[in-house]
Amino acid sequence: MRKAFLSSFSGQIIAALLILAFISACSFDAKSTTPTMTLANTQWNLKTLNGKAINTERPLSIQFDNSRMNGFSGCNQFFGNYTASNDGVFSSSGIGATKMACIGDKDQLEQQFFSQLKQATQYAVTREQLHLLDNKRNILMIFGATKPAKKSADNKTQ
Repeated sequence: MRKAFLSSFSGQIIAALLILAFISACSFDAKSTTPTMTLANTQWNLKTLNGKAINTERPLSIQFDNSRMNGFSGCNQFFGNYTASNDGVFSSSGIGATKMACIGDKDQLEQQFFSQLKQATQYAVTREQLHLLDNKRNILMIFGATKPAKKSADNKTQ
C-alpha cells in the first residue's frame, strides 16, 4: 500500500512537501528574529510599580553589572548587590542611597520602590521588559529597556 501511495502523483507531491517542511523547520534560526535581552548592559526605566503606571519628570531606573546594581530611585542615586540566575531567581542586598532631601509624593514613591525591590525574589525578561516578581509570582515592578548601560571609564580604555 505504501508503494502504491508513493508511486501516485499526489503521494509524490505530499512526500516532497513533507521533506521541504522538515528542511525549512530545521533551518529556522530563532536567535536571528528576536534579540535576547539580559539584565546586564541595559538601562531599565520603571514603567509600573504596584500595578500603577509611573510617569515622573526623571524616570526611576536600574542597571545591573556583574553582581552590582545602581540607579535612580526618585530622589536619590542608589546602589547595591544582586544575584540573578538563568532560571529567574533574583535577590538584592546591601542597598544604599545618597541622602538628598525628598518630601511628599517623591519620598513616598522612593520608599515604595525600595520596598518592592527588597521583596523581589524572581525576575523575567521578555521582549524589552524586565519584570520583578515576589515569591508568589506577583508582579512588583515592570521596567522598560531604554539603552545599553554606560560603560565605566575603565572599560572605555580597554
